[in-house]
Amino acid sequence: MTLWAPSDELLREANAEAGASVLAKGYRGAYAKAYTEGFIEGFIEGYALGARRGLDTILSHHFGALTPEQEARLQSASFDTLSRWFKASLTAPSIDVALAN
Repeated sequence: MTLWAPSDELLREANAEAGASVLAKGYRGAYAKAYTEGFIEGFIEGYALGARRGLDTILSHHFGALTPEQEARLQSASFDTLSRWFKASLTAPSIDVALAN
């Protein structure tokens, strides 16, 4: 389940990758459309997963293991929130400050 709206740039990148894949595989018509939609959904979900893992790594490295509550917040956060927390984690003195709002 995606909790954020991908940027236009990310959608363009996903569409380009999907289009190249469809052409390479020779898909046409409804199958090409379904393949493209699935490819884009997976691309976006993978991007969000990578953002969560990257932030988890940074937070754990700087502040130690996350509590179960902090981990749950991380897993349910929108991409915009993850981006804000990522930036905050670079200078925050504590994990509570990094994950504030």
